[in-house]
Amino acid sequence: MNLIPYSDDDFAKASERLRLVISLLSKHMIPPSPMNFRMGYDYVAGKSDELKAALNEILAESPEVSTDALWELYQQFFVQDDKALENMRQELRHIIVNIQGEFERSGGNLSSYANKLNRFSAILDTPISPETMSTEVRKVIDDTRTMEQSQHKIESQMSSVLSEVELLRKELEQVKEESMTDGLTGIANRRAFDTALEHNIDSSREEKVPLSILLIDIDHFKTFNDTYGHLVGDKVLRFLATTLKHCLKGKDMAARFGGEEFAVILPQTPLGGADAIANQIRKAISSVELKDRSNGACYGKVTVSIGIAQCRLNELPNQLINRVDRALYLAKERGRNRVEKAT
Repeated sequence: MNLIPYSDDDFAKASERLRLVISLLSKHMIPPSPMNFRMGYDYVAGKSDELKAALNEILAESPEVSTDALWELYQQFFVQDDKALENMRQELRHIIVNIQGEFERSGGNLSSYANKLNRFSAILDTPISPETMSTEVRKVIDDTRTMEQSQHKIESQMSSVLSEVELLRKELEQVKEESMTDGLTGIANRRAFDTALEHNIDSSREEKVPLSILLIDIDHFKTFNDTYGHLVGDKVLRFLATTLKHCLKGKDMAARFGGEEFAVILPQTPLGGADAIANQIRKAISSVELKDRSNGACYGKVTVSIGIAQCRLNELPNQLINRVDRALYLAKERGRNRVEKAT
């Protein structure tokens, strides 16, 4: 069983495919991220007709391919949790069946070997000729060598099994990480946010410490996208994610909530502290003049509206999100580029 992807590609073949992938990505102005490179590699290598057809359809629709469309395609073909986990289960079942079979054979061999030793011991208790003794000793030696070889085979198989299981573990970790990460911004996605929020609410209750969250929306993002295009819009989303990471610390967690909305979890932080962090984020974003380093184009500044809320006693995650969402709506209604607290 070979669990190492692309291990059949030699240096020459992989190098040629590298050239073709770079050409494909450059032609369609697709960022050469690891995610996009992997899709491009499988595309030029012809590893999946379904992937090739799906990517061709996306490329035919528009000369500018949005990162969201590429991420959805990547999830479809590379981050299918249920399918990946089922494949791993099948691999592990195969390994276990092989081990069980080998141990059963080994057990039978061991029992047979023990019987042969008992027989030899019984022969030693009887008067026999030197010739017979020599023959019986040779039999015991041959049986011992056979048993030794069988044990070496099991040891070798066990070593191989350990390697295979370790590869499966790493593959599972990769699937888990990819399924919890937003492909465009590199921060946590909505699934990871929901899981973390539930965990933090439980911890907040147990430890009797405050917990606050922020919900952030880019002001007039649709107009920005329509004016400058989705590729520039994607850069703005990455800029905001980077700014969030710079403004947060410790156990604080930033996530892409959906579209142009981001969320932040602030453990051990009361509403006043959340307000200070939210305004720090808002000012950090609005103070930057966005420019394209490749051609010097200036896109001006973007602003964000932020809703904040502190978790109440016995409040459920969806109730907390509903409150902070209303606060965000209020911030946008009152003029945008501002922070509003949930009631």
